[in-house]
Amino acid sequence: FRLAKFMNKINCELVFPTTIFFSDLDDHYREELVDFTRYCQAIDPIGVEKTNMGGGWQSKDNWLDNPSCKLLRKDLEKLVDNICVSIKIQDKLKIYNSWVNVNPTGGYNAAHIHPRNLFSGCYYLQTPVDCGNIIFYSPLHAKEMIDANYGEVSGITANHLIYPAIAGRVYLFPSWLQHSVQTNLSSEDRISMSFNVFFENF
Repeated sequence: FRLAKFMNKINCELVFPTTIFFSDLDDHYREELVDFTRYCQAIDPIGVEKTNMGGGWQSKDNWLDNPSCKLLRKDLEKLVDNICVSIKIQDKLKIYNSWVNVNPTGGYNAAHIHPRNLFSGCYYLQTPVDCGNIIFYSPLHAKEMIDANYGEVSGITANHLIYPAIAGRVYLFPSWLQHSVQTNLSSEDRISMSFNVFFENF
């Protein structure tokens, strides 16, 4: 961002930033994964209750272990490895658990974090128009006690930011970063897959 012209030089450094990585996969296998999700939901219609609200369904947390998810797992592992290289993480990371989320009309996910993990991620399989986006909340909670009126919202000034749900996109973020998912206002299901990443040797 630019600082207004001033008589002396003004320096500004961004310190202790929160990183949200995202990438669009070349996921030619996505439709097959949507079909596989429907199969999982049919054989286990109750699913697991975590943060899913409004009739949402979640699978057990070993979804990526299925042979049908082999190519997706490979792409996600490559993404995690590349991020480690880019920010110079020395330890080997591993995807430990994963689950698929099906949010029908009216379904949403309450605000939450993913304890006992380093990174968490979300991959979108099906995103009809108005299906609801993901919201990330600032970890600077004390900032909300008193704040200014900003003419433009940015990652520097906002108390929360909304990132779009786009089929084929992956978001990876610190597991301590609180997030939620908006209500699905479409007539079709929003389908996503969540996963957690931690140190391989801990």
